[in-house]
Amino acid sequence: MASQGYGFLKKSATVFKVLAWVSLILQVVVGLVLLIGGGQAVPIGGVDVPARAVGLLNCVAGAIYFFLWLFLSHIVRLLLDIHCGLNKGSSCAS
Repeated sequence: MASQGYGFLKKSATVFKVLAWVSLILQVVVGLVLLIGGGQAVPIGGVDVPARAVGLLNCVAGAIYFFLWLFLSHIVRLLLDIHCGLNKGSSCAS
């Protein structure tokens, strides 16, 4: 089997990290707008939820998504490092 390049996985780990930061920033900004601005209640599942509660939940969801994307990025990097260690660096040019 020929030496495989894992450039796509290296780039995807970077993309996951960028997605983590973008999702955190966007969701926190939207959450803060809802927290500060308030507004009318939002119907969720037939129940009217105050807009400020939705803003707070949006900030919490942003933090959760941030850590999930960041975790995925680190897992991909870890798997690539393990692969490089097992192959003694044969296909691991950085």
